Amino acid sequence: MDLEKSHQQLLDRVTENYADYRAGLLLKDRQELIDGADRIAKTAEVFEYFTKKPLTETEVAYFLNFQNPLEVAADHWESCEFELDALGAVIADTANKADDLTLYPLAADAPEHKPDGLQKFMDVDLEAILPQIRAQKTAFYRNDLNYALDTMREGAATEDPAKRNFVVIFRQSGVDCLNERDMFIAGTRSYNTCQYYHRHTREQVLAYSVELLGDGKKGLRANLYQQDQHQMAKFTERAASPYTDVTVTFFGGREVRIPEKEYNYETIPGLKYHYGDIADTRNEADDESVVQGALRREHERRERMPKGHISVHVQELEKFRIQTEADRLAAALQSLTEPNTPDQTHFMAEVSPYFLPLVSQNDMHQLFEKVRAQVKQPMYIAQVDGKHGQYFFMRREERTQGQPSKPSIKEQLAASAATQTGKPTGHQHQKNTEAR
Repeated sequence: MDLEKSHQQLLDRVTENYADYRAGLLLKDRQELIDGADRIAKTAEVFEYFTKKPLTETEVAYFLNFQNPLEVAADHWESCEFELDALGAVIADTANKADDLTLYPLAADAPEHKPDGLQKFMDVDLEAILPQIRAQKTAFYRNDLNYALDTMREGAATEDPAKRNFVVIFRQSGVDCLNERDMFIAGTRSYNTCQYYHRHTREQVLAYSVELLGDGKKGLRANLYQQDQHQMAKFTERAASPYTDVTVTFFGGREVRIPEKEYNYETIPGLKYHYGDIADTRNEADDESVVQGALRREHERRERMPKGHISVHVQELEKFRIQTEADRLAAALQSLTEPNTPDQTHFMAEVSPYFLPLVSQNDMHQLFEKVRAQVKQPMYIAQVDGKHGQYFFMRREERTQGQPSKPSIKEQLAASAATQTGKPTGHQHQKNTEAR
C-alpha cells in the first residue's frame, strides 16, 4: 500500500476514534468533564495534528498498527514534560521507539467489521417516496403519514434546525414523526416513542432520519438516512439530557418558561387566559450543550454512510416484505403435526392480516410460489367459512405422501432388545432365512 493510501486509512481510523471519544464524553457529568479537561484538550490537539500535519512513512506505518492510534498518541502527549509546541517531536519519538505494541489493542486483532447495510438517500422527493415506503410496511392508520408530512412542511418554512430534522417510523399500524432534537431530551414524547420501539415491541419497524432541504415552496425535499431502531434508541438513551422545562411562545411574541411537569392539559387553559393563544412550544433540556453534542455526533455518523438509490431501496423493501411472509407461512405449515382445519382433513396457515392490505395480485402469486418452493408439496389458497382473510391449505395425504413411516414403539423396543442381545430382529431373521 502506498503512503497516500496508508495515510488516508490512518485519517479514517483516527476520525472514527475521535468521534467515539466525543460520544463517550456525552455520558459524563459536569464534574467528570471538569476533572478531565486537560485530557480532553490533549486529545483534541492530537486529533488536529493527525488531520492537519504531514506524517512520515514511519509514523503512518507505526500508528496503523493500533485499533485506536488516537489514544496511543494522546497518552504520550499527556505525559510529555516538554514545553510549548512539542507534539510533533512526541509523535516522531513514539513511532521511532515502537514501545507500545504490547500495551494497546492491535488493529490485526480487531474483529472483522461488518457493515450494517444502512444507506443514505440524497435530495429525495418526500411527497412521492414516503408513500411508497408506507406501502411496504403500514397496513392500518395510513393517514398518519399525512400528518407527518404536514409537520415537515411547517418545519421547511422555518430556519430553526430544531424544526427541520425528524425521524419517521413506519410500523404495521401507523406512522410516527419524531422531532430529532427532542429524541435527545429524556422524557419527551419523541424520546419515549424511540425507546418504546427498542424495549417493548418485537416488530421490526422502518426508521429514517429526515433532513429537510429548502423552504418547501417547490416541493418537500430532504435527505433520508436509514436507522436501526435498536442502535438509535441505545444511543439516545446514553446521550440524552433530562427534560426540565417547556418554553411557551404566545401570539404577540411573549415567552414563558415553565417546569415541564406543570405544562399539561389542565394548566394550558390558564396560560391562555393570562397570555393569549399559544403560537409555539419548545422542550428544554437540563443541559442544551449535551443535546447539541449528541446531534453533532449523530450527524457526523450518518454523513459517513454510503449513498444509495431510493428507487432500488423501495424495490428491496418489497422483496423483503414478500420473502418474510413466505418464510413465516412455510415455517407454520411445516411445524404442524396434525391437520388443523375444522374437519381435520387439511393443514392450514393464515396469511398475515398486516400483509393482505398491502398486496397486489402479483404479490400473492410470488408469495404462493415462494411458500410452495419451501414446503415442496401441492397447496392452494382459499378462505375459511365464517372467517376473514386468506389461508394456505395442504391436504393430509399430500403432506404424508412420500414421507417414510416411523416405526411403532413395539418395533423400536424389539430392535433395541435385539441389538443388546446380538440376536436378529424378526425382519432380519426373515431376510437371513431367505438368503439361506
